[in-house]
Amino acid sequence: MKVLLVSSSSGSRGGGEIYLHRLATGLSRLGHCVRVLCSNAPAMDELAEDLRRVCEVSRTELLNTYRRPTRCLGAALDFAQHRRISRIFRQLCPDIVHINQQVAEDGLDLLLAARCSGIPFLSTIHIAHSASFLNAKFGRLRDIITRAVVRRVNTTHIIVAERARHDFIERFGFLNTHQIKVVLNGVFLSPADDTRARTRARWGVTTKEIVIGSVGRLEAQKAPDIALEIIADLVRKGLPIRYIWIGDGPQRAAFHQQADALGIASYVTLDGWRDDVTSCLQGLDIFLMPSRFEGMPLALLEAMGAGLCCCVSDVDGMSEAIKHGLNGYLCPQNDVPKWCEQIETIVANPAVRVTVGHQARDFAHEHFSIDTMASSTIAIYRDVIRSGERRGKIA
Repeated sequence: MKVLLVSSSSGSRGGGEIYLHRLATGLSRLGHCVRVLCSNAPAMDELAEDLRRVCEVSRTELLNTYRRPTRCLGAALDFAQHRRISRIFRQLCPDIVHINQQVAEDGLDLLLAARCSGIPFLSTIHIAHSASFLNAKFGRLRDIITRAVVRRVNTTHIIVAERARHDFIERFGFLNTHQIKVVLNGVFLSPADDTRARTRARWGVTTKEIVIGSVGRLEAQKAPDIALEIIADLVRKGLPIRYIWIGDGPQRAAFHQQADALGIASYVTLDGWRDDVTSCLQGLDIFLMPSRFEGMPLALLEAMGAGLCCCVSDVDGMSEAIKHGLNGYLCPQNDVPKWCEQIETIVANPAVRVTVGHQARDFAHEHFSIDTMASSTIAIYRDVIRSGERRGKIA
C-alpha cells in the first residue's frame, strides 16, 4: 500500500509529531511504501531528517495553523493552499492520505485539501479537547469553525485513547461513531542497557540519591510549575532526591526562576533536548508527569517500556496506560500534597519501585509496540479505502 503521512508541521520535538516517525517506521517494517509530507520550515528539519532514515520525505511551503493570526479561521478559508496541497496529493498518487493533527483545529486546511483531492483520507487527532476547554483566545469561535469543517469532511479519525474518543464524539456529535477509531500509540521499547551509571555520573548524582525525572517541552500543558512545587515539598521533608527535566521550551527561564525562588536550584537539573532519551530514562528511579492534559504521551510509554515506576496525573489517556497501584500511580492533577504523599511512599519502598516498574515494562511491551500500532492502523486504512469504493459505486 502507498501511504502518504501528512504533518500539520507544528514542530519537530512534540510527541504528536514524533508519532509520525514511529508510525512510518512500523508501516515500513510491514512492507508498505511510506512517504511523509511536511512543511519546509526550519522547525521541521530535525523530524524530516529522522524520517528520511525510514521513508521518503517531501517538503513544501505549508503555513501551520498556529502561525496564522486568525488560527483555524485562516486555515479553513485559505482556498489557495487547499488547492495547492490537493494538487500535491494527486501528484504523489497514494492509496490513502493520513493527516496528523495535534488537536482538531490544527490542520483543517489539510483535511479540506484531502477532501478536494478525491483520494481516500483520514486523520489522527492526539488531543480531543476543544479550544474553549483549553481556555484558548476566541476559543468558542474557533470551536464553531472546527466543528463545521470536521463535520463537513465527514471522514474517519484515529484517536489515541478511549476517553479521548468519548470526548471527541460528544464534542462533534458524530452520528457514525464507527468512524472514530482508537489506536494506542506505539514507541521503541529497547531493552535495558549499561548506560545507567554513565548517565547518573553526567548528572552528578550520588549512589544514595533517588532520581526523579520528567521528559517533555517546558510549557504550561506539561505543568513544570507543579513539578517544581512537588520537588520542593519533598526536599523540605528531607528526602534524598534529585530532579531532572529532559527537554526545553518557552518556560525555560520561568523554570529556573521558580527553582531559585523555592530554594531547590541545587536539587534540579535541566538537561535540555537529548537525542538519547532512552538512555537518559535508564538513569531515573521514578518518572514524574503532572501534565494538565494529554493524549497518550509517548514520553510516558517510553518510561514504562524502560521499566520505570511512573507517577502521573489522572487525566485523559494516562489512566488507560497506568493502572493505579499495579503498573504505576495516578494523582489528581493539581493536588501537590497528594503527589508528595504518593512519591514519599515510592521513595521509601525500593522493592515496590522495582515491582511496579517491571509491571509497567510488561504492560508497555504488550500494548504499546510500534508493530501493533502499525498493524491496527493498516486495518483502518483498508476500511477507509473500501468505504470510499462503496461510495463511488453508489454514486
